Amino acid sequence: MKYKHIILISLITLMFQGCIVGDVVALPFRVTGAVVNVVAPDAVGDAISGTGDVLDAAIPF
Repeated sequence: MKYKHIILISLITLMFQGCIVGDVVALPFRVTGAVVNVVAPDAVGDAISGTGDVLDAAIPF
């Protein structure tokens, strides 16, 4: 009985946490976009950050 509760709580936590794989893949693009925003026009950095957002949304797990 306790194992079922632990598994259920773990699944609920993962469900609300979101996709960790997509976040890990998108992180370098988001960081690079933020750095480029400092030295280049905002449109360039935002395009790089947008690529990370697209990757995050495209990876379903």
